[in-house]
Amino acid sequence: METSSLKTQRLALVNVCLGQFMGALDARSVIVALPTMSVHFGTAMETIQWIPLAYQLTMIGLVLSLGRLGDRIGRKNIYGLGYVIFVVGSAGCGLSTSLTQIIAFRVLEGIGGAMVLANGRAIVSVIYAREGRGKALGVASMAFHLGYIVGPSLGGLLVDLAGWRWIFFVNLPVAMVAAVMAWKVLPETVTERSDYNIDPIGMVTLLGTVVSLILGLQQTAKAGLNLFGATCFFSFFLFLGLLLYFERRATAPLLELGLFRARLFTFGIISLFFVSLCQTATFFLLPFYLQGILSFSATNVGLTLIFFSVVIVFLAPIGGWLSDRLGSRLLCTLGSVCTVVSILLVSRLDGDSAIYAITLPLVVMGLGWSFFQSPNLSAIFSAVGADKLGAVSGITLMAANVGNGVGVSMASLLYAVWLSSYGLSGRGVPPYTEWGRNPEIFIAAFQNSCLVIAGLALIAVLASAMRGQESRHRSRE
Repeated sequence: METSSLKTQRLALVNVCLGQFMGALDARSVIVALPTMSVHFGTAMETIQWIPLAYQLTMIGLVLSLGRLGDRIGRKNIYGLGYVIFVVGSAGCGLSTSLTQIIAFRVLEGIGGAMVLANGRAIVSVIYAREGRGKALGVASMAFHLGYIVGPSLGGLLVDLAGWRWIFFVNLPVAMVAAVMAWKVLPETVTERSDYNIDPIGMVTLLGTVVSLILGLQQTAKAGLNLFGATCFFSFFLFLGLLLYFERRATAPLLELGLFRARLFTFGIISLFFVSLCQTATFFLLPFYLQGILSFSATNVGLTLIFFSVVIVFLAPIGGWLSDRLGSRLLCTLGSVCTVVSILLVSRLDGDSAIYAITLPLVVMGLGWSFFQSPNLSAIFSAVGADKLGAVSGITLMAANVGNGVGVSMASLLYAVWLSSYGLSGRGVPPYTEWGRNPEIFIAAFQNSCLVIAGLALIAVLASAMRGQESRHRSRE
């Protein structure tokens, strides 16, 4: 590919940043609104979790295929069309009259989001392949967390003033502007196109692996480990075995297992999975704690959660700049340690916690993500050739979204298990609006759940430290 002009580089980066902003805006608005939506639809935590899960599972099922498709037939049109589909899905969610309808339109949103995200970072990685890839990915991360800032605060305000439906309507202008811009300014980053072979067995077994795991966790949270839950966990191991078996033998595999021969790539994906899992699990529980125990309004929840992203907006570009000079191992290990410390701090929150005690762990978590995300992505992309960037972009998105999906289910499961140990389970668990009547049980369940999540985050620390050091010249090729 010929060297892109500086103007083209900047416009492409702006457009990809819009996509990152939109995705984060949607994700964080939804998280803030979940307690309100649970009361509106009369559903418990283990049911309302399907609003974020529907989106994440769709992403998991499609990002690898769409990333590979972009590598072979071109990324620009797939990327632009994704914005249009996302607009339709968001509008449908806002107009829905039942939880089932919302979940269906969240699937449509997930299709559009997968088309955008599977190809957006690959486009930036190609355009900035010669120089500044880490810095560009850092800017994209900054845009993502700018959406994280706007999402909770704007979402909480909209929930309080206009109703939860507006958290979906607010996506529409951003997505429409990004769609028009994508078709007008983005260059095509694939110069040699080839035939695309669908790997239906890979798609089915991958989706079956993730769905059966999440269903097993969800069912266990809802009713304990019964026959259905045990069947789901058995199906998880069965699908996982079939996935590995068939992908080793496929001529054009959906999941290119050969990429995992690179130590840097493998440990980068593992650390990304566990950081995503632990952060998402923490953020899933926090709004219920803030509204149920401390009686925060949705607006105040949103304003509180933005401390995490404010730090990232300022520091993510610095993390990307440092990764171009220092490599990923030191920075990612430091970032993972900060994640563990932040969750441990969250686990100490109680019914009398001051605002600084709530915001401090969010600041530490934001610091950790700033040191982790851009260096980790830059290292993962540097470990493969340019013809694999779409596939790698899909794998990174899959790892993050599997982590997000498992994180939501894991948080719900842990909280349900701890509540059950204190004598509350199933229909005996009151809505969050009544938690203040007997807060000790809910506080203890929250604290113990966070301790387990912090323990899982230690795996990210080990994976980051064991990844090895990339060759500095490779990231500049």
